[in-house]
Amino acid sequence: MNNMKILVLGKFYTEGFALHIKETLLDMGHQVFCYEVGSLIANNSKSHFLSIINKMRNVLYEVTDNLPSIRNKRIKSLFKLVAMKNPDIILVCYDFLLPSEVVYLKENFPETKIAMWFPDTLVNFGRSYFMNAPYDALFFKDPFIIHALFNVLKTPVYYMPECFNPQRHFLPDGIDIEDKYKCDITTAGTLHSWRVAYYQHLTKYDVKLWGPHPPLWMPKELVNNLHPNHVVYNQDKAKAFLGAKIVLNNLLYGEIWGVNVRTFEAAGIGAFQMVDWRPGLEQLFVDGKEIITYKNLADMHEKIEYYLANPKQRQVIAEAGKIRAFKEHTYRHRLELILATLANKAKGFNLPNV
Repeated sequence: MNNMKILVLGKFYTEGFALHIKETLLDMGHQVFCYEVGSLIANNSKSHFLSIINKMRNVLYEVTDNLPSIRNKRIKSLFKLVAMKNPDIILVCYDFLLPSEVVYLKENFPETKIAMWFPDTLVNFGRSYFMNAPYDALFFKDPFIIHALFNVLKTPVYYMPECFNPQRHFLPDGIDIEDKYKCDITTAGTLHSWRVAYYQHLTKYDVKLWGPHPPLWMPKELVNNLHPNHVVYNQDKAKAFLGAKIVLNNLLYGEIWGVNVRTFEAAGIGAFQMVDWRPGLEQLFVDGKEIITYKNLADMHEKIEYYLANPKQRQVIAEAGKIRAFKEHTYRHRLELILATLANKAKGFNLPNV
């Protein structure tokens, strides 16, 4: 399956899902063509002012995209690109295409396989265009989604956990970790309500949450002692995770049987990680040896106290988790499996017994 022509639809901003896919496919030797979907302004700016402007532009784009005349005009550029490049595979990141657009592609380019990889929870399904679109395959991160959709949709549905990019998420030898990254507990991501509520139980520790500015409506007293107002990407994320004694990965309630991308990034970087237990996690990492799980707040507090006092055990577990991540959980592993599945040589990632 070398030297295939693959068109990737997505948003190619820093640390963007589509960007990791593009870079990995190129590294695998494939010809890759990119089509930027949605607003060209990604909402990941370190500036609070620019972040607000970006959000406004994204909203404006989404509103106008619902107007058929504007949507049709925008999508014509995709059809022209497909006609010009004649790709073997179109890989759609997230649920960007309308059912009618997938129908058009299937009817006019019957030799091209069209697949969607949705790396988010079911609470973010939105309008779920994919449910009525004739894709050749759909890939989801949560085994529960496969369980729910398997006998309903006509399109084949497969399990495909998230992963990490070893070309981006690493710290080169000889690079020091600055003091600003050092703390007891950390994580990286949006300061949504669930994360802020969760971290209110950890105020006695030295905690740093890395990510964009909190929303304006969020009470400042809840985040002032937790948030450095700084987004970390790539090697900076590696510094943030390795500078902390514990990466505490509290999963959103929408993660039902699966886990988030941070699970794989923290492991691949080589950080010691504690994460909410999920039924599908045991298939991905060995609990107690490669990663530490907790099932409630009392269990979390007990394990935080124990592992803060035992740095050698943290190091052993972190190193084992890193080995497992490199062995099984990179973008290359996932994309090889997706391509094999589209070629009818595999059936996605093995589902856990839950």
